[in-house]
Amino acid sequence: MSEYLLDHNRSLGEKLLSGARRSAVAGVLAAVGLLSAPFVHSPEREPEITTKAPIEAPKPPERVGVTLRRGDTLGSLLRRFGVAPPSAHALLEKVRPFVNPKRIRPGDNVHIVLNGEDRTVEAMEFVVQDALVLVKATADGWAAEQHVIPSTRATRVLRGAIRGSLYESGTQAGLSPQHILDLAKIFEYDVDFFSDFRAGDGFRVIVEEVRYADGRVAPGRVLAAELEAQNDVFTAFYYVGSDARGDYYDSHGKALRRSFLRAPLSYARISSPFSRNRLHPIFRTLRPHLAIDYAAPAGAPVVAIGSGRVEFAGWRGGYGNVVDIRHAGNYVSRYAHFSRFAGKLRRGQAVQAGDVIGYVGQTGHATGPHLHFEFLRGGVKINFLDLRIPKRQHLAKEDLPRFERLRDQRLASLRQTEEQRVAQTEQKGL
Repeated sequence: MSEYLLDHNRSLGEKLLSGARRSAVAGVLAAVGLLSAPFVHSPEREPEITTKAPIEAPKPPERVGVTLRRGDTLGSLLRRFGVAPPSAHALLEKVRPFVNPKRIRPGDNVHIVLNGEDRTVEAMEFVVQDALVLVKATADGWAAEQHVIPSTRATRVLRGAIRGSLYESGTQAGLSPQHILDLAKIFEYDVDFFSDFRAGDGFRVIVEEVRYADGRVAPGRVLAAELEAQNDVFTAFYYVGSDARGDYYDSHGKALRRSFLRAPLSYARISSPFSRNRLHPIFRTLRPHLAIDYAAPAGAPVVAIGSGRVEFAGWRGGYGNVVDIRHAGNYVSRYAHFSRFAGKLRRGQAVQAGDVIGYVGQTGHATGPHLHFEFLRGGVKINFLDLRIPKRQHLAKEDLPRFERLRDQRLASLRQTEEQRVAQTEQKGL
């Protein structure tokens, strides 16, 4: 009986304890419900959390690269980007101590730095030869500075044969247009580049290349050259003498500069040579042609063949627009059929060899644009191409042996065979 009561009481206690636990859990749930009720069922709206918009970083400056076109100047470029004339003038004045703004020409590259917000010009930079010129806006106006661009010089030996013109053949051999123009200038006293060459004539040239740290490669000086022209061989070597002046000399140490140039214009051909019995293209009669006609495009510049003084500049019958220049030694050079004269050319004006005096035209008795060129000695017309013009300077004293050593070194490089050059390259690589 007692055991039954004990078991009964134990079972009842467990039931009561179980019920108490359920009641406690229910109470906790009810309490949680009561605590949560105001947040879940309250008619008031949950307050909004506001955040400030992030502040945008200022836009960075923008660099704009511009290649100058024909007719462009630094001033017109600045106006194109909205720089007012007074400010543009002030900027150019800051540039002037470093470089003449007129030397910035079509084809040159300029970088403009624009403000990222209002697109105003903050800076301008460009490269002039071996320096970077930078102009930037400051609180006190424009400020300019120049930074030298490091460079090295390398030499190249280039060879080729004439096929068509020296310009075409030279570019195919690797010569730059500037080097070809330099060659024409170096040999202008001895070689007419548009009549003296024939197919198969050869050329060998040692040139410098200037290699800049910014990646540019620019043509340097022609150091030596050898040209074949109708069975004649012409050489030129650049040498800096004891007087610190550099010039070009032939293989004997004679300066290539002479009293007269070989021809009064470049990029032309002789259309009618000096002759004592030529069929006149207009009058269709045989008559002397004591001159040289150079066929050239209208407007091509014509230069004085030597230093002298303008004796006549104006209209003269069948000559059309003509210029006479008197030179030392009782010589006169005459240039006819000009379309116009150069600048303010006038009688009595002194000119130097290579000065532009007029432009090819078709005035007077001319059937097409060309230059009619005459050369007179003592008032008598002579064939200018037959004139042997002495050279003016010869190296002497300590300069001559120094020049001869340099000449021999460069001649060896010019005449080095392809096999020798390959062997030398392989030897350097060992």
